[in-house]
Amino acid sequence: MERMEFFQLRYFVAAARHLNFSRAATEVFIAQPSLSQQIANLERELGTPLFARTGRAVRLTDAGIALLEHAERILAQEDAARRAVRAVAGLEAGRLIIETLPTPSQHLLPPYLARFRQEYPKIELQVREAVPARAVGEAVAAGRADLGILHLPCAVDNLEMRQLLIEELVIVAPENHPLTRRETPPALGDLADENFVWVPEGTTAEHPFYAACLAAGFAPRIACISGSGAGMQALVAAGLGISLLPRLAAHPPAGAVVLELAPPRPTRTLAIVWRGDGALSHAAATFLKMLG
Repeated sequence: MERMEFFQLRYFVAAARHLNFSRAATEVFIAQPSLSQQIANLERELGTPLFARTGRAVRLTDAGIALLEHAERILAQEDAARRAVRAVAGLEAGRLIIETLPTPSQHLLPPYLARFRQEYPKIELQVREAVPARAVGEAVAAGRADLGILHLPCAVDNLEMRQLLIEELVIVAPENHPLTRRETPPALGDLADENFVWVPEGTTAEHPFYAACLAAGFAPRIACISGSGAGMQALVAAGLGISLLPRLAAHPPAGAVVLELAPPRPTRTLAIVWRGDGALSHAAATFLKMLG
């Protein structure tokens, strides 16, 4: 059995509007015999005439009148659907959710977010901070976010990823700390006896700070913990220890300074991730391209 097609309904509505097949054919840009054939196919599918033809006069049958109301509604809905899709594809509508670690959110993404908002003001933009990196990856894998910014490694399945940058780790120390008077930068292994101000999620080998210390031959002695880079550096300035931070996050307040480590300096790798089994939205693909 055949089925009604959108183009048949469009031809029918044009014919119903004009009550003249030649003028209807001109409106929908087809030959009049082709329009007549498609309306005949539609009548055959529905099992009843839609037009009564008397000589040159054409009028709707009761069945045609009944169909016209529904056909106009269906075509209006089709047009609305097409406009909605075109709006999303053209970045005139839609939403972009980015889940990210705090440091990229505060020190890497802002200029890109500002540019995206300026170029695509009709896209709803949400940026959510989360820790640890696994939580960011899980939010993306579960479809709660379109894109994620995290550090590697991230042992979450069903993710595609692209490296964004490799950044060196630095030391933030109180300005009167003995490290500030060294003539040469210390190696990370030289700091095994120091007290560290640390991040709450960074006490496993999955975290690059902790992994760097283990690779240098020691587990860090954690004196206190803060949930933000700014909080960590404030505690350092108060003299509670030193801190190991990515260069992006090293903006110490008065009373603390940034110190370089001796080469080879430990690093962390930031990556952007997205679901591996689903197509990127137009907004997400555009932001991904914007990041370079």
